[in-house]
Amino acid sequence: MTARVLILGDNLALAEALARRLRQLGAEAETARAGKDTELAAKLSEPGWTALAVLSHDDALALRLTLLSAHLRPELPLWVSLFDKTIAHQVREIVPEVNVVPTSQMVARELADQCERLAVRPASRLGNGVRLVDDALRLVVIAGAGLILTLVVQTLITIVALHDDLVDALYYSTRTVATVADVPGASTAPDWFKLIATASTVVAVVFLAIFTAALVRRLARARLTTLFGARRVARRGHVLVVGFGQIGFRLAHELQQRGFSVVALERDIDAPCVRLARRAGIPVVIGRGDDRAILELIGVRHCAAVAAVTSDDLANVSVGLAANDVRPQVPLVMRLGDGDVAAETESLFHLGQIVDAHALIAEMLAGAVRAHDEISGGI
Repeated sequence: MTARVLILGDNLALAEALARRLRQLGAEAETARAGKDTELAAKLSEPGWTALAVLSHDDALALRLTLLSAHLRPELPLWVSLFDKTIAHQVREIVPEVNVVPTSQMVARELADQCERLAVRPASRLGNGVRLVDDALRLVVIAGAGLILTLVVQTLITIVALHDDLVDALYYSTRTVATVADVPGASTAPDWFKLIATASTVVAVVFLAIFTAALVRRLARARLTTLFGARRVARRGHVLVVGFGQIGFRLAHELQQRGFSVVALERDIDAPCVRLARRAGIPVVIGRGDDRAILELIGVRHCAAVAAVTSDDLANVSVGLAANDVRPQVPLVMRLGDGDVAAETESLFHLGQIVDAHALIAEMLAGAVRAHDEISGGI
């Protein structure tokens, strides 16, 4: 290759991975950290560059660097990684020559391929049950079930003791459980009826208080999982996606497209992709992926696979160790970006399948630059 490539952005690990791959192919490559526009402009104005690349986790920063690069060096081919489809569309409209690279989608597909290879797909999504991971929702269900059971008991004893028909017994028992009114004729009923009715009323009051408090709490905060529908958490046969950033979001969506039930685990409720989960129909649980209690709660013992895909390599290794400790030989896929960490993890821990995201992206981008270089050289 005769290319001389300038790589801009804040994702230095990925930038260095791309630079190494380009050098292996015979090209020259240099990385520059995003800073002041004047400094970047001076760097871009240097002669000899034949191609530019913008790599960043932040779409706003990537957009700024793209526009600056296209303005100062419009003659150079430019590759940029973007997550948001709207921003990508606007970039293509403003600068049609820019090559927008969906890096997160590419890595997500590779991770999904590995998950699908390792996971044992359930026979039916309808038969894998429901797992209650939200504490408020769990209390609503438990208290609701308690109220129904209390109503059934009150109805039965009303039929037996007072000889009411089913409709009347259910009607008056509902009023009793709701503490609105007593059953007509209860004052002349047997003592055993009065004792059981008193106990059921007390129990109903307790369950009603719990149900009301849990329902208010459930309605007052973001509902990231549901009891029914697309965002319900399966009891078994699901894929746990730990880390709900750009790649985690794409991975969860890709797995759903392939017919898997998924549940995402994210430590930060304010993470940008969490707000996208509701529209995408992806259930999300807030917590740490290396917490054994959280892993037990979301069903690591009965899941089809675990995908540790946070942006922190060591955090992903910690998730893998914790999951393997709870369930030895759990089907595990880990996203790693540092080649050394990936090699050490694979040789020392043998935890599962490792996807080196940076190497994957670097290979693809280097191939694109090489293809352009060969075409330009041929012309």
